[in-house]
Amino acid sequence: MLLTLDIGNTNIKSALFENDKMVEFIVHPDSDQLSIYLSKLKLTEAAICSVNPPAEKVIGDYISAKSIKLFRASIKDKFNLKINYTTPDTLGMDRVCSAAGALEIATGEKFLTENQYLITIDFGTATTVNIVSPEKEFLGGLISPGISTMLKSLNEKTAQLPLPDLNHYRGLIGNSTNASIISGVVNATVGMISETINHLSSISGQIIPFIFATGGNAKHILPHLNYKVLFDEALVLKGLKVIYDLNET
Repeated sequence: MLLTLDIGNTNIKSALFENDKMVEFIVHPDSDQLSIYLSKLKLTEAAICSVNPPAEKVIGDYISAKSIKLFRASIKDKFNLKINYTTPDTLGMDRVCSAAGALEIATGEKFLTENQYLITIDFGTATTVNIVSPEKEFLGGLISPGISTMLKSLNEKTAQLPLPDLNHYRGLIGNSTNASIISGVVNATVGMISETINHLSSISGQIIPFIFATGGNAKHILPHLNYKVLFDEALVLKGLKVIYDLNET
């Protein structure tokens, strides 16, 4: 049984795989809660994808101390796509894992058509839009503050702006300060994604990209996108499993 871990800036996601089937997915709020979970498992293998080095060290040391074989995903690994990125050493492995997972699913299910781009969007502490070309190249994409990060920044960096609840979005034109902030944050993100989709459509003969999404804030954005999106809460972990298999066989 393989345990995969996606160690983010806010929380930690884990998935257990038995052979090629995911049998459990959990979101852990911190490394302490994860340690309690790990103490109940009998594992021989674990794989980590991390954008949080301090948390990764704590978790990695804990796993290694239990004599569990540990795989840490890195840019030097083999992938099911080609990395075409000018600064690969700064590329977040969560972005690569989400793209690898989406490409594996899309290829296996024959979702992609000729000349169609693939997009993955991760709605976390940051919102990342990751682009895979029809030639299966990871091209990069866009990184912006996540919607919760935007809200907190406005609240903390201004004297009078409140911290509103994203669940209270009512439309483009906000008729109160709270509503205006929520609309600004939501529609800034929607606009960024829509512009990316429009650009990729224009350079591929008006073929709309195939879109995957993941992350806890997706529920606040996806209803406002006028495109078909496949949501998968474990997308990064499924991609990590793909990378693990390519490098451990």
